[in-house]
Amino acid sequence: MTAPHTPDRRSAASRASGASGDSVPDRLGTLHAADRAPDVRHALARAAGRKAPGPAPVQAILDGARARRSRRTTVSAAAGALMAAVTTAVVLPLLAGPSQDGSPTPAASSPSVSPGPDASKAAERSRVIRSGSIDGKKWSVTLTFYPEVPDDFPSSDTNVGAEGDRDADGGSGSGRGPRPEELSLLCQRVFIGGVQVDHQAGHWAGCSVVDGDDDFVQGAGLRSLSDKGASGTRIFVGNPASGTATARLTLDNGSVRTARVVTLPGTSYRAFALPIADGETIASVDTFDGQGDRLTHETYWD
Repeated sequence: MTAPHTPDRRSAASRASGASGDSVPDRLGTLHAADRAPDVRHALARAAGRKAPGPAPVQAILDGARARRSRRTTVSAAAGALMAAVTTAVVLPLLAGPSQDGSPTPAASSPSVSPGPDASKAAERSRVIRSGSIDGKKWSVTLTFYPEVPDDFPSSDTNVGAEGDRDADGGSGSGRGPRPEELSLLCQRVFIGGVQVDHQAGHWAGCSVVDGDDDFVQGAGLRSLSDKGASGTRIFVGNPASGTATARLTLDNGSVRTARVVTLPGTSYRAFALPIADGETIASVDTFDGQGDRLTHETYWD
């Protein structure tokens, strides 16, 4: 006996459910696409309103790169040239051997050095003590110091004792006592009208042998071209003591003349000079220190 047929409600329901499931997604997809359309349209509108970018500055970039390469090349070349010069200056003297002709290799030049005290001390020194004009004649007095007695200085004038006992204004000699081991020469030359006083004695007239640059030389005297300073145009020359700054000569008529004491550089030798015209007579000669205090007063010259 055949069972009666019962309709499959689940299958029908499932089929109904399947049919519904297939149609719902299509409707949602259509709805979502419609919702997105305005956003796309807005994005396209914004993109269309933007300013298009300009072309890239390719040429400027290339020019800047070339300029930087040029600067680096210049600096590198300068540095290379400097390094080559330094290397040549240092290496070549070391590689150079003696010259082929047997002469010594030239030494590197050294910086110039000024003469030291010993070189200056060995040099002849001279200074004009004073010069001027009187009785229409030019006159001058000069001190000259020779650290060593010149070879052509007369040997007889280097004697000591009686022959050498003469002061600086009277001729040659080194004074009493034994002859110094190291002799020098001090010359005090007086010119009147272009003629040297005592020129008859030769080139070394007025020169004395002294012991170095600090010997004892003091004295004074009248010098003229005739009558041993007693008449005519005369020059009063003094070699005062240390500390003397000025000298003053007073004539019988009341006239006063002054002179400054001058020291020969590098020595202790000093002198002053005062002119006296023909016919004038000396009343007194005074010397003073730097403060104006009188040191000596002499009244026996005429």
